[in-house]
Amino acid sequence: MKKIFLLILLFISVVNSFAQPSPRQSIEDSVFGWYKVYHLKGAKESKKMDNRVYSLAQLSICDSLVNWIQASYIPKSGIGDVKKVVFPKKSVYSPYNTGLPQGFGVTSFLWSMEWKNGKIVPIQETEIPWGIAANEVPGTSVNMLSTEKQYYFFMKEGERFFDVTSEEIRRKYEIKSLPQFKKYTTWHLTSSRYDRNAGVVDAVLLCKNNQLPFIPVSIGELLQKTGEMIQVKHHVETKKIIERAQGNQRDIDYFTKYENENFEKAKASVTKLLEKYKTRLADPAALPSNYDYIDLVNGYDMFTRSKVEELSPYSVPKLVPVYKLAPNTYELCKKDQPQWLLVTWSWSTSDPGEQYMHESIINNFNFDYVYNFFFDPEKVKGQPYKPLRSPVYNEAVVITEASEASKKNATDKNIHFFEDFSTTVIGKKPIGWYAKSNIEGSTSVVTKLDGLEGNWAVLKGQYLNATLLKKPLPQNFTLSYDLVAAQNFTWGAKGLTMQLAKETSPGNAESFLKLRLRPGFDGRDGEATVETNFPFPPGYSNGTKWYVATGFSNNKKNNRITVTIKKTDERFQVFIDKTKIAEYEKAIPAAHLFNALSFDCSNNSAENDKFYISNIKITMD
Repeated sequence: MKKIFLLILLFISVVNSFAQPSPRQSIEDSVFGWYKVYHLKGAKESKKMDNRVYSLAQLSICDSLVNWIQASYIPKSGIGDVKKVVFPKKSVYSPYNTGLPQGFGVTSFLWSMEWKNGKIVPIQETEIPWGIAANEVPGTSVNMLSTEKQYYFFMKEGERFFDVTSEEIRRKYEIKSLPQFKKYTTWHLTSSRYDRNAGVVDAVLLCKNNQLPFIPVSIGELLQKTGEMIQVKHHVETKKIIERAQGNQRDIDYFTKYENENFEKAKASVTKLLEKYKTRLADPAALPSNYDYIDLVNGYDMFTRSKVEELSPYSVPKLVPVYKLAPNTYELCKKDQPQWLLVTWSWSTSDPGEQYMHESIINNFNFDYVYNFFFDPEKVKGQPYKPLRSPVYNEAVVITEASEASKKNATDKNIHFFEDFSTTVIGKKPIGWYAKSNIEGSTSVVTKLDGLEGNWAVLKGQYLNATLLKKPLPQNFTLSYDLVAAQNFTWGAKGLTMQLAKETSPGNAESFLKLRLRPGFDGRDGEATVETNFPFPPGYSNGTKWYVATGFSNNKKNNRITVTIKKTDERFQVFIDKTKIAEYEKAIPAAHLFNALSFDCSNNSAENDKFYISNIKITMD
C-alpha cells in the first residue's frame, strides 16, 4: 500500500517557492483578504435619506451583517470590502423606487487583481457583489403598474449553469438542490440592486416561517390596474405634448389628436383582454417580460407577447408570477426589525475567486443562525455568530508515494523532467501543475483508466502548465508523453495542444512550438497540427502545417499513442509511436532554450471529449 503524507501550509509554501507560478496563478492562489476588518460595535446615530429615517437599531443590524460576512469569508484571488447601504433612493433613472419599502443592509465586493508595473493591484471596475439586505424586494418592477404608493414586480430567473455543466458541479454548487437551503426560497434572479457585474444573482430569502411575504396578483387585478394606468399614462403624454410645443397650437392639436387615437387603441386592447380572459380573472397573473403603454396601443397581449386576437399563439414565452406588497408593508418596514432578509450574490464557475466566494457563502455562512436571530431569537439567545466552517479552512494537500518509474527517473542524470502523476491522489488536481478551470468551473484532476496502468491527468476543456519544470530545458532534448483520447471522442471537437515555449515572463511566450492532436473517427487516422513561431533571428520556422496523426482514432476503449518530439540543434522531428509524421530542418535556433511546458484543450465540454496524459518525459540528448 502506498504511504500517504499530509503536508498542509508547509507543503504549499515549499511548492510555491520552486514552482515559479504564472502571474495569473500567483493571483489565483493568493489570499488578499479585506481592505479592512471592521469589528463594528453598533451605530451611533440614525440616518436620513430623502423622506426616510433609518433608526439606530436598523443601522446597528447593518453593523452585525458586516461582522458576520467578514467572519465567514476571506477573499481569495481578489481583495474585498464591505459597505453599509440604505435604500431606496429617489432617482430620475429609477422612478419606481419610491414605491419600494424602507430597506437597509450591506454589500461586500470582491475586486479582481492584476499585475501592473511589477505590483498586484485591484481592477476597480470588476467588483463582484455579495449583499444581505432587510426588506429588499427581489426581481423587477412592472413598470406599467408601479406607482409611489404601490409596487408591482415579478422575479425573472436566468440560467445559473451552462448546458454542458456536469452533474457533479451542479450537485456541488446549485443552491436550489443543496440541503442547507431546502427550507428557504431560492432563485437565480436576472435583476438585482447592484449596478453591474451581476447579470444573474443567486438569491436566498429569509422570512418568518419561510412564508413568502408577497401577495400574488390575479389576472383580473392586473388588467383592472392596467386600465387605470393607461389613463395616467395618457394624462402624462398629453402634458408632455403641451410642454414640448411651447405654445405652438398647431403642434399641440396635431400631436394631441395622435395621442388621443393611441389612448383609444390602448383602452380597446384592455377591453378585449378582459373579454379574452373573462373565465380566468381569478387566476394568478404571470408575465414573460415587462410591458408598457405602447404595447397596448399596438394591440399586444402582455401575457403572450402576441396580438390580442391570437387565441393560440405559435409560441408562448416562459412566464413568471406577478406580485405586489401588502398595504401595511411600507409601515412595517419602518420598524427596527427586518420583515424579511434577502441574501444575493453574483459568481461564475469559470472564475476561481468568484467560485471561492460562492463556496464560502454556501459552506461557511450560517444562514440558520441569521434566520433564528431575526425570526426565532429564543433559539440563539446569548449565542454569538459563528460560521459553519472557518473561513481559513484549507484542504490538506495529500501526496502519495512516487511510482518506481518516477523514482528511477529522478536518479537518472539524463532525465531532465518526468511526470506520471503518481504522487497525486486520485480525484485531485495534479501536484506541481497550474490547473486552469474550464467554463464549468472544474479543473484537471488525476484519475485511473480501466485497462491501463498508472495515473493519468484528464483534460476536458482545461489547461495545465508544468510549474515544477526545471528551467531552462536542455539545448538538445527528446520530449515524449502518452496521450489517450476517450472512446467516441467527437469528430470536430478541439484537439489537445502541447506547447513548448520560451517565455520572457510567466505566461508571455516570446517563441513557441505547438503540437495539436485530434483523433480521427471509426478507426480512421487523426489530425496533427504543428505551429511554430521563431521570429528571431530571421530564417527559422514560422507558420502552421497539417499532418496525419497516424493510428490516432476514437473507436477503442483507450485510444492511446505515444508522442515524441526530438530537437537536435536546429532540427526537430515529431513521432507518433514509431512513425515520424513531421520533420523540420532549419526550424529552431540551435542555442534556443525553452523554459515552459503546457497542455491545453480549452472549449471542449462534451462528456466524451476528454484527453488523458501521463508519462511526460524530457531527456537530455
